[in-house]
Amino acid sequence: MLRQELKCKLKLILQVAEMSSSSYYDACKRAYKEYPRDLINAITAVRNENPDYGYRRVTQELHNQGFNTNHKVVLKIMKMNGILCTAFNRITRKYNSYVGTVGRIAPNRVNRRFITDRPYQKVLTDVTEMRWGSGTVDE
Repeated sequence: MLRQELKCKLKLILQVAEMSSSSYYDACKRAYKEYPRDLINAITAVRNENPDYGYRRVTQELHNQGFNTNHKVVLKIMKMNGILCTAFNRITRKYNSYVGTVGRIAPNRVNRRFITDRPYQKVLTDVTEMRWGSGTVDE
């Protein structure tokens, strides 16, 4: 009998709130999930030891310590406690294709002097061979 009365009261409350019963039960299922305090303390400890670690590295470190948790849970806990790493953001990073010095520098066999003390003393050009016209010699 008691369950029947609660259902009627719940129906009335949901009608007043203009909320469907499925939304209510979904909200009850998801609402304010409590995470274990030892997991939160472990995440905080890992972040204090390694301030540059993001949620992926923290998750890996927790796995090494014996915690069996998902990276999404670690990310959510880090966001809730404000300990998420903000030093590196992929969205604001600009494209950079520089890979360093590629190839090798040829030795200076003809002893050319590449260093000068005044501007425009050494002006160099590149000798490039190119095809002009049809490529046949007409006389």
